Parts: sequence; C-alpha cells; structure tokens
Amino acid sequence: MRSLKINILLFCFLIYFSGCHLLKKPTKTAADDGKIEFVFLQINDVYEIAPLEGGKAGGLARVATIRKDLLLQNRNTLTVLAGDFLNPSLIGTLKHEGKRIKGKQMVETLNVLGLDLAAFGNHEFDLKENELQERLNESTFDWVSKNVKHKQNDSLSAFAKYQNGVKKVIPETYIWEVKDTDGTTAKIGVVAVTLPFNKKSYVHYDDFTVAAQEAYDELAEKCDVVVALTHLDIADDLKLAEQLPNLKLVMGGHDHHNMRHEVGNVVVAKADANAKTAYVHKLMLDKNAQKTNVNSILVTIDDNITEDATTAKVVNKWNMIAERAYGDLGFEPNKLVLDTDEILEGREHIIRKQQTNLGTIVAQSMSAAYPKAACSIVNSGSIRVDDQLTGKITQFDIMRTLPFGGSILEVRMKGDLLSKIVKIGRTDNVGKGGFLQLDKVSWNEKENKAYIKDTKIDDNEYYLVAISSFLMTGGESNLGFLTEENEGVKHINRPDKEDKTNIKNDIRLAIIDYLKDKSK
Repeated sequence: MRSLKINILLFCFLIYFSGCHLLKKPTKTAADDGKIEFVFLQINDVYEIAPLEGGKAGGLARVATIRKDLLLQNRNTLTVLAGDFLNPSLIGTLKHEGKRIKGKQMVETLNVLGLDLAAFGNHEFDLKENELQERLNESTFDWVSKNVKHKQNDSLSAFAKYQNGVKKVIPETYIWEVKDTDGTTAKIGVVAVTLPFNKKSYVHYDDFTVAAQEAYDELAEKCDVVVALTHLDIADDLKLAEQLPNLKLVMGGHDHHNMRHEVGNVVVAKADANAKTAYVHKLMLDKNAQKTNVNSILVTIDDNITEDATTAKVVNKWNMIAERAYGDLGFEPNKLVLDTDEILEGREHIIRKQQTNLGTIVAQSMSAAYPKAACSIVNSGSIRVDDQLTGKITQFDIMRTLPFGGSILEVRMKGDLLSKIVKIGRTDNVGKGGFLQLDKVSWNEKENKAYIKDTKIDDNEYYLVAISSFLMTGGESNLGFLTEENEGVKHINRPDKEDKTNIKNDIRLAIIDYLKDKSK
C-alpha cells in the first residue's frame, strides 16, 4: 500500500513539472545578421580640463556626459584622444606637493571621464622623461603608437607603463573587439602615428608613412575594419588617406580647428581644440556585403550640456589646487585688469595666421617694458588661451593666455637678422606657433622688405629689439638660427632673475602692468 502511495505521488510530481515545462515559452535569440554598428567619440588637442569662454565652451565633464549618453545608446562606443593633452596648460605649470603638475590633472580627469585610448601628440614630449613616465603610469586608459619609440642609452624600445609592479608595454597597434545583441562580432584595428615635431633626447620617431603602412598591413589580415588615430598636419593626414585607401576613418589632431575631408572612401576628421567640439563617428559594418559606412557628426560642447558630476568633482579639485598656487607666484587671479567691450582674439587657428588685437597687446606690453626698443617680437605659440577675451578681464585670464610666462629680453641685433626673423615669422610660419605677433615692425610682402614704422630696415644697422626669451633659444619653427651665438646678435640685456618685482622677468606681469596703465 505504501509503495502504491509513493508511486502515485511520484506520478503527480512528474506530471506537475512536465506541465510547468510545457507552459514555459521558448526563448528566441535573434539570428546573426552580419551587421554591426560601433561608435568612436573623438577629441584632440585638449589642454584645459575646465570650460572656457566664461564657462560657455568646452569642459571635460561635459564630454563625459556625451560619452555616457552614447554608451546607453550603443555599448560599442570607444572614446579616443588624438594626442596633445599632457602639455601645455596653466595648471600644468604650477607646483603641487613639491612637484610640477605637468599633466597630472589631465590624466586624473580623463581616467574618471572614461577615456579608452590615446595617441601621442608632440606636446606629450614637452615633459621631462621622468614626468612622462609618471603620467603613463597613472593612466588607466590605453595608449597606442607605431612610430614613437623610447630612446635609452642608444637603444630603442616601446614606451611602457608600470602599475602595481607590472610592466605594460604600449602596443604598436590596437584591436577593439565588438559584439551586438544578435551575436554579430567584429574586430576593429587602430593605426596610430605621430609627427616628428618635438625631438627630445629620449624620443625617437620612425618614418610615420612607413610605420603606418606596416601597421595597416598587419591589422588588415586580422581585422574587419581598420581606422587611424593620428597626430599629424592635415596635409600629412590627407597623404596618409591616399597611401592607405582602404582605411575607413582617420581621426586626427594637431590642427586645433574642426575639419572633415574625404579622400576617396576615407573620412579624415579633426575636432576643435580644448574639447570645444567633439566628433561622433558612427560606423556600420555589413560583413556579408564587406562594406562599411561612416557617419561623422560634429558635436558642439557648450553650456547646454550638463556636466557629469563625478568628472566635475575632479575638475573642481584641481581648480582649487591651482587657486592656491597662483597666490604663491605673486598673482591675484580674481583681480580685475581690464574691463572692455572689445573682443580680444586669442583663438589659435586665427592668431597663428594673422596679427590680432590680443597679440598686439602682448607685443606692446613688451615695448612698454623696454621703451628704448625699436620694436617687439613674440611668437604666437606662446599665446595658448585659444579663446576670445572680453568684458572683465582678470589676472587669471592673462595667466592662461601665456601659461609658460618667461622673461622679456632686449637684444641688439643687426638689421639683416631682424629682417630674416620677421620674414620667416610672417611667411614660412603662417599657421604655426612660430607666426610672429609684432609691435612697430612689419613685413611688406610686395617689396620683400621689413619696416620699422615707416622706414625700411637697414641690413647693416643695429636695432634694439624686445623679444621673448623663448625665441632666443632657437626652439621655434624655422628659427633655429636665432640664438645668442648668432653673429648678428651684438648684445643681450637680461633682467635680474632675483628681482621678483621686475616685470621683465615675467611677460604676464608686463601685460598686467601695461593694461593697468591703459585702463586709467
């Protein structure tokens, strides 16, 4: 009897659970359709973590918001930076905990933002070797470079970062694997190269055209799509697109203003510097048709975009650190210097091509510091504000206009040397940091002559010239001959470095002093 009861219970148990099984709806999985969309969020040449233009433009906390929104739409989103972000910046020139900040604020902000991949720009190598190594070690995002090598004791190797006692070599190429909800997968290869502009003793550059070809050939065998992340002049980016016609996209930096070109089927794009814009590239790969479509959208980063709170917290931390450091340097960042309705033009894509009113103020302040000078010369590359100043201009605005500071020298030089400097600075260096901002001297293109006011420069005469100390190092583009040893240089008048009250020791103090008198 007991055996019969057990059998009946077992029978009911089996009927119950088999019934439950029959009631369950079978799960359906979408078939792999061979199509997959993936997204690149591109920024380049970012020197400031906080917004510019009175808080209206840029700001990495806003970029972080865009990134999060894109990831919600498509988890296959990669955020990339096409070089130039560790230097220069005003914060980077300051000291914190006994050391120069030198890009530490940028790495920490980008880590929190969620940057995925970075290429080297030329300004990464403004840092000393140990400083760059520290920034590499601190970065939680990936780096990639095919043509940049670490030079140590005449041997070349890839740069690497060291974290928790583990060495991680920066790879020559990068492969991003993506997968969508229906199971379609793809491998996306990234070629990365950098122009050989900043030739430090610890850095070696392979020919970027050869390096890019080698990287592409390697990736083309493994990947469904190959793109490039570059830090090159636009002319070189366009040549690269011609050289590698099967690239789908070149995400470039270095030129500082947004542009988009098509070379055959290759899209070449650059966003504006300081994250005033970002490019969103949506790529649709059809593996069956072996076709990839690229849809590139330029997004304006402004105060219409809410700041990501976590990233903003890091930005505010570094802003507070900077506020304390400014006082140690003898500046009062919030002190008013000038109240003007005039818009002072400091945007890099303009000031590196023409004389602007901001460039004129800088040059005129140098003339005011040396009243006996016949003219004044400063390189546009020292003016890094990449902004328009207007309204209530403070000492902070002057500091971020020329973050490097530097002294003003008075040089007695021969007329033929002065003419050569002015000619190169106004012709060969158009579009570069070596484009010169001038006071009381000009270049007459038609006559191929330089003038001081209305008088032609006499090649055999000597002139007193107020000039930025950096220009006398020979470190500017096409002006390598401009050093103390040049035979055309007769004498250099330098300010006493120990005299902290001497405005000639810091060009920013000279500008503040000049504007103070001008505003009376």
